[in-house]
Amino acid sequence: MDSMDSLRHVIQFHPLIDNHAHNLLTRDAAADYESFPLESITSEAHGRALQNASTTMPLLRATKQLSELYGRPCATWSDVVEAHSDWVKTDYEGLIRRSLEGTHALLLDDLLVDEDVEQYAWHDSFTISASKRIVRIEAVAADLLQQIMNAERNPEESVWSTFTKKFADALEHAMEDPAVVGFKSVVCYRTGLDVSPHYSDEDSLTTSLHRILDSGTRKSGYRIDDKPLNDWLVQQTLKSITFKKQAGIVKPLQFHTGLGDNDISLVRANPAYLQPLIAQYPNADIVLLHSAYPYTREAGYLACVYPNVYLDLGEVFPMVNRQGQETIIRQALEITPTNRLLWSTDGHFHPETFWLANKQFRQALEKVLVEYVQQDDYTISQATTAAADILFHNSNRLYGLKLDPQYTHPASSTIVTSKQLPPELPPALSTFLKANPNLEYVWVQWLDYTATPRVRMFPIPEFIRIALHQRRIGVSLAVLSMLQDDTIVAGGNVTGQLYLEPDCSSLYLNAGMSESTASSASVMTSWRTEDNKPLDGCPRTALASVIDKLYQEHEIDVKCGFEIELMLLKPVKDGGGKVLDYKPATEIHSWSQITADTRRMLPVLEEVHKTLAAIGIELQQFHAESSPGQFEFILPPASPLQAVDTLIAARRVVTAVAERHGYRATLHPRPFPDATGNASHTHVSISRPEKDASFLAGILAHFHSIMAFTLPQDISYERVRSGIWAGSEWVSWGFQNREAPIRKISPGHWEFRLMDGLANPYLALAAVLAGGLIGLESRLPLRIQDCTGKVPSTKIAPIWRLTLSSSGRLYSD
Repeated sequence: MDSMDSLRHVIQFHPLIDNHAHNLLTRDAAADYESFPLESITSEAHGRALQNASTTMPLLRATKQLSELYGRPCATWSDVVEAHSDWVKTDYEGLIRRSLEGTHALLLDDLLVDEDVEQYAWHDSFTISASKRIVRIEAVAADLLQQIMNAERNPEESVWSTFTKKFADALEHAMEDPAVVGFKSVVCYRTGLDVSPHYSDEDSLTTSLHRILDSGTRKSGYRIDDKPLNDWLVQQTLKSITFKKQAGIVKPLQFHTGLGDNDISLVRANPAYLQPLIAQYPNADIVLLHSAYPYTREAGYLACVYPNVYLDLGEVFPMVNRQGQETIIRQALEITPTNRLLWSTDGHFHPETFWLANKQFRQALEKVLVEYVQQDDYTISQATTAAADILFHNSNRLYGLKLDPQYTHPASSTIVTSKQLPPELPPALSTFLKANPNLEYVWVQWLDYTATPRVRMFPIPEFIRIALHQRRIGVSLAVLSMLQDDTIVAGGNVTGQLYLEPDCSSLYLNAGMSESTASSASVMTSWRTEDNKPLDGCPRTALASVIDKLYQEHEIDVKCGFEIELMLLKPVKDGGGKVLDYKPATEIHSWSQITADTRRMLPVLEEVHKTLAAIGIELQQFHAESSPGQFEFILPPASPLQAVDTLIAARRVVTAVAERHGYRATLHPRPFPDATGNASHTHVSISRPEKDASFLAGILAHFHSIMAFTLPQDISYERVRSGIWAGSEWVSWGFQNREAPIRKISPGHWEFRLMDGLANPYLALAAVLAGGLIGLESRLPLRIQDCTGKVPSTKIAPIWRLTLSSSGRLYSD
């Protein structure tokens, strides 16, 4: 990464603190376009004036950009509304998570619309750090007045006296509240920014208060919009801020400036009016919000000459067009110190306001800073520091947040545009990143000899370095001798290590698990030696080698497909909720029937299908199997490696979805003595069916060796019994015979029935195909005939229980 790329990296990847935003709508309110029109995400207009927003450049630009957020093309605003509606209905929290990606913390002015928005703490699940509150002083005053007027009062105490005491108490409470990090005034909306630096006399204030009381009611409330009182609220807040700062409590006062709704006086929205007030309270930190547009230069001047003033660069993103946004940043940088600039979205109501603001700000900031570097106005180091300060560090210092930036949302920044991806990335990874703009982590995994999935987790930037071979993932060679409980068998080697080589074509999104895994994916790996050669004994490499030989030596392509048989179990708990045992999730249950019990499981089964479909795995069918709680999911055919990768991903989804519904899914071959048992039936087809006789003969000739891989544990053989469609106990095959271990379906297409969930499927499938390869190489004749009955017509040595006995010796009946 060259120096300019490092600057772009910081601008696009650095986590941000949103120093001024508002609460998001509830799901129901988000769908109420009449009360909360979607056009407001790019315009401050209201009512009839908002209808004109559809012709503005900010809205037209947003229409195109939101295609990326929604994951679907949006050519018109109607497309945007439809996409928004679909997300709100099906995955509102997912839309919020996408929209807040990259946000470290939100500082929320949470008194905008109480009943239709989520509470400020609700937003914590979508950001790295907890949300903080910005207290709007006019809203506090209005609430106090309504309380006072609706309560019984001491007749000897005036409303003004009661109000001043309660307001002072409210300020004190907010100052002591660790969740509150600052205050905000909307005096700009009410009486303008020409706030007097000096108090009015008490008679004027009392009169001002009564004018407000006369204009409202106890039921409807009171709008604080009379100048003496509005000025007094600001003065009192600044006085309290100054006093508390002496005690080490720093909580700035934010002012709305510039751009706003149509009830603002645009002339008096100029922050230059605040200069006398700023000078009067030099120890009170003041933030000028919303870029003060169109008075950005005036605000920048104040932030330049007064050490207690900061300029916020929010709201104009996405309210102003691209060129205007770049101009605003340039004007802010004309004389404003970069350590006095803050970032905010002014995001409110709809999640899209946050997403658009963050996206457009990063784009504009990159354009401006890169040009300044190219023109030698900044060094790269200076521009990089400025970007990080504006996005994160300035707010972190000003509000005393004491946060450490965590790069947990780099993925969408990595792939904002395809040209930002390293061109040498493996095509499969590049395609996957572009298709999944919210990806944060990749789980690098492998299946050990016990079929236990092992996982290492990497943030996207680090995984990209792995994919570019800029670093390697070393794992102890002890894993070759490790059991499921992490103990090492006798003779295991704990010296040395193997290296994991990700196959990016195996990338799958993690789905069905908790929301914390919603932005991660898994990738399978092969094993390499210290000198980067294929490691003997790697299950994935073994399978790939057999596949390659079949094609190179015999021009045979192989397709495979797996069936997942499993049992869903429900916990048996004691009175204290402790799990004592498990039992089948259904009792009234039979093969391929919808019973009263299996009908209850439909939400689980259908969620499995939908979750798999969402990550590109299309089930061919699913149905109830024979034993209580037993179900089967049939996966699509694919090349052998892809088929096994799909199997592993699908098993994880099934297990996770079951857990979400309170069930446990097991692949155990015989979880209960009277159960039919779970298999992992495997379909194999070859592209040259005229060679199927020798291929099948080779498998049959080496059946005993193959079963060491397909039925690897003692319990595996407890499932293989005659008369239960489990593959029987004899080396045999039969056309459409489900009692034979190999069912021939059509020329060159078989179902291999003696495999279960305890097998490492890479090794198991490699063993099956290797048997077929040997048959082809030796041109073996098929001497075992089609078994058309319940048992083979030719007596062949039974194969079941060919495994390790309790003494460790091989034995067979």
